[in-house]
Amino acid sequence: MSEPQHAYAWQMVQWQEVQKQIHAERLPHALLLSGPSAIGKLRFAQALAAYLLCESPGELAACGQCRSCHFQRDASHPDFREISPEEGKRQIGVDQVRSLQHFSAQHAHRDGGRKLVLIHPAEAMNVNTANALLKTLEEPASGTLLILVSHSSSQLLATIRSRCLQLSFGIPSPELAEPWLRDYVGDQAMAQRLLAEAGGRPLAARQVFDKDGLASRERFDRGLMALVGGQRSPLQFAEEMLDADILQVLDWWVARLLSLSRYQLAGQALTAVSWQRFKSLPAKRVIGSLERALKLRSSFSRGVALNKRLILESVFLEWAQLCQNRAVA
Repeated sequence: MSEPQHAYAWQMVQWQEVQKQIHAERLPHALLLSGPSAIGKLRFAQALAAYLLCESPGELAACGQCRSCHFQRDASHPDFREISPEEGKRQIGVDQVRSLQHFSAQHAHRDGGRKLVLIHPAEAMNVNTANALLKTLEEPASGTLLILVSHSSSQLLATIRSRCLQLSFGIPSPELAEPWLRDYVGDQAMAQRLLAEAGGRPLAARQVFDKDGLASRERFDRGLMALVGGQRSPLQFAEEMLDADILQVLDWWVARLLSLSRYQLAGQALTAVSWQRFKSLPAKRVIGSLERALKLRSSFSRGVALNKRLILESVFLEWAQLCQNRAVA
């Protein structure tokens, strides 16, 4: 028998909130799950979809044994659609969303059952795709629930946000995230280090571990120290970074800037000791660099066509100039 899929332990507050809506029969036609990336929102959405389609759900999850759960396990449930960027793409196509109008117009295969649509990440829709979805939201079909997962809900059309019940997710507490990650990596000290590297995001921490990301970040740090030490130019450093995945580079850059900002503003320990040399940089300029890095990461994640080389050159030229102006040792 298949195992039921649960929401993560750090999502129980949101799960109970949805349960109240279900028991009161006030579940809306659209939910928007919003919050930082890599904290488990997609897992929550999938667990909720399985729960709502299940023929004998428990309190915390679908039963994992009924015919509906087997359909879900085999990705063949007739009343469920999951829409995300197609393989090799980073944007959701307009035709993918337009197909929902026909899907939602059909009756559920089980009497009294629901039809579920999961869209992720919702910000991967361009204007045309978003407008196509808006038509479905404006004229919701009875018995159909749309679940949108977004890492940056501010990028969605305001008209889409206003037609969804928003459920917010934050960075989980270490007390809940560390045990889960420790069981995965087999060492508590490693789990703590990975969570620090990932800004507290458990799934991002697991990805760093799976992809040997700690070694990559240490290599990036050494290259940056060589840059500010004058051993290589910003253009040379950018050239060296071209072989790395741009999202991996930006994840490192965001993590380091966030750690430096927290050190400057709240006295929190730096994730990378080598970044001590940047502690005297103006906090306002560090925050500005962090904001630009976050926008770049979001753009690349959404599939916006940007020149990787020019972006990296610009980032490292700006940082080298900032350090030179402050005479970083």
